[in-house]
Order: sequence, then structure tokens, then C-alpha cells
Amino acid sequence: MIITTNDIIFVSKYVFMKTYKKSKPDTTQLYEPVAAYKLSGTTSVTDSGLQVVHDARAGIKFKKLLNLGEIMALSLSDLARILNLSLRTIQRYDTDFVLDADASSKIIQLSILQDKGLEVFGDQSAFNDWLRMPMRELDGGSPLEFLDTPFGYQILHQVLGRIEHGIFA
Repeated sequence: MIITTNDIIFVSKYVFMKTYKKSKPDTTQLYEPVAAYKLSGTTSVTDSGLQVVHDARAGIKFKKLLNLGEIMALSLSDLARILNLSLRTIQRYDTDFVLDADASSKIIQLSILQDKGLEVFGDQSAFNDWLRMPMRELDGGSPLEFLDTPFGYQILHQVLGRIEHGIFA
């Protein structure tokens, strides 16, 4: 399902991708973004961006975070830093513990980034290596260091987009 606006295409598999401007925009239709995210090897595609909000508010089980962390080769310490929690707190969680809306939204963001990285690199281990590689574009930091804020995810999506289109900084 592809839905277009003047400057952006929303695709169920992508967060967003910029396209070329059209000379005459179609103003006769209403457009709504579609969000997608992948947790523990299964892809859930929603019918609207609002569903992502509902899913985050309902909470995601800690087991899903552990599965995603395993796929991305993230340690418990890495996951704790991403969620802005202490390592000891995260160690106490049972696998069936349902995380709050803030932590759940971060898991969804991480999952979307993982999908984009896998698409760009074509290989999970290559993407995992990229996450740990210091980059001049990130002031010598690794992408992993930027996963603790929403702005960090935006920056990493931009970097992945440039890599995808062959634009290296």
C-alpha cells in the first residue's frame, strides 16, 4: 500500500522516504500515513499511524525487547541505556512484564530502525556492525550511542537514507 503526498511517500514497510516534487499535487484525496514495525521476527502492519500509538500505550512485553536485542546483538546494558533505565532494573523484569508506553514506543522505534537497516545493508550482521562503528558524521560516535532519544532515531534514519542512495558524508 503506497500513499503519496506532495513530498513524501508513506509505505507500509518504511518510515518515510522523500520523493521528487510533483508539478501538480492531487488535492482531491485525503491521505493518511501507514506505520510498520517488526518485533521478534514477525511484521505487524497497521492501518494508521494511530495504531502505533495505541500499541505503545497498551505496552509491549519485555520478551519482545529481548528478542529484538538478540537479533541486533545488543547487550542488556545496551537495552537499559536505550530505555533510559538502570541495568539492575532491567535485570529484574520478568519476560512477561509489560513495559510502559514510553519504553514500548522506544522498542517500536528500534524495530523500525532495525527493518530499515536490514533493508539498506541486506544482512543483519552488517547492520549490527554498522551500529557499533564510529562515524565522523556523528562526531566520532557510533549509531548505537544515538538510540536513547527520538532525535537520535531521526538522525540515524537520515544517515541510512544517504547510505541507501549512495551519498556518503
